[in-house]
Amino acid sequence: MVGTKRGGGVRSATESSIEVDFYYRGARCRGRIKLPPTPRNMRFCENLLGQIKIEIEKGIFDYAKHFPGSKRARKVIEKPATLDDMATVLQRWLGWKQLELEHSTIIGYTRIVENILTPRIGKIALRDFDRLAVRELVATFGEGVTAKRINNVLGPLRGALDDAVDDGLLAANPLDGFKVRRRAKANAAEEVDPFSPAEVRAILAAIDEDQVRNYCQFNFATGLRTSEMIGLCWSDIDWVAGTVKIRRAWVMGKMKAPKTDSGVREVQLVAPALAALKAQRAHTALAGEFVFHDPKSNARWGSDQTLRAGDWPKALRKAGVRYRYPYQMRHTFASQALSAGENVMWVARQMGHRDWTITAKKYARWIPSIVPDAGGKLANVWQDKEGLA
Repeated sequence: MVGTKRGGGVRSATESSIEVDFYYRGARCRGRIKLPPTPRNMRFCENLLGQIKIEIEKGIFDYAKHFPGSKRARKVIEKPATLDDMATVLQRWLGWKQLELEHSTIIGYTRIVENILTPRIGKIALRDFDRLAVRELVATFGEGVTAKRINNVLGPLRGALDDAVDDGLLAANPLDGFKVRRRAKANAAEEVDPFSPAEVRAILAAIDEDQVRNYCQFNFATGLRTSEMIGLCWSDIDWVAGTVKIRRAWVMGKMKAPKTDSGVREVQLVAPALAALKAQRAHTALAGEFVFHDPKSNARWGSDQTLRAGDWPKALRKAGVRYRYPYQMRHTFASQALSAGENVMWVARQMGHRDWTITAKKYARWIPSIVPDAGGKLANVWQDKEGLA
């Protein structure tokens, strides 16, 4: 009877054929045997399926030998990698990119592939990964995940599929022209949440460890990125000019150059920054090349995670200041500099922004709230010229 199933992946397909069901190179395959589904022929196909599985396990399976008339067989003969599952495709792509991409980029992509993509799409065969599979993947992300985050996750997937197209394994990349659209959350948390001048003073006063206080004071007064703070060396400091040259950053376990040309820059050291360096000199100037050390290990900081887990939250609690993560020290520098009347282009250069309009757009909203007499200078201009009260 057509459609009758037997154990082990064998079923009658039509009155004149039997279908065997198995997995090859991570993909589900269904092969047709042109035999009527009699009990004897069904047993024969069960034995054949067992033999196929043995050949697959030994790596000697020949698809065309068992299913010579199959369209899939011709495709597998020409491009056997089309049967690879997406986990294999993605891992192979990561291997190819080891010498092309930055170490930090590879680490980020590896985490995405192993923790997100492989668990969700790893078992899908490359030949079966289409636009519908892309939509189903995107649907697995919850409402709180932004379109930007999803696009970041799709980055390595897009690259692997582009390579598959270049190799002739796919006719087209199913991600071509695909856009992630998500409604922005009405009450999304604001990324920039700087400390007020009074909060900065309270935090610094609450830090018991001298080297941690020097680190934080310097960060508040320069707005350097965390990776730039960690990679800062004594040889980068020009004491006569009162500047520090930013030419390296410590990212995911490796020293690297800044991402952009604007990242390589000279930062002017204002008085609090110079004071922090002079205080830090007694601790590390003779200990090695790096300026800031984790006092618990007496070695360069590996990241800001140690600070986040220890002295930082302790100091904020002691100071009675609402918690924000350490990177807000960079945002605090920018917002306070602008509120004090510093030129926005100077602030942009200090921070390594490629365009001063980025700085203005990101931080301008805090100026009125920090400067109590905002608008007073404009009123004085009118009064001086027009004699208005």
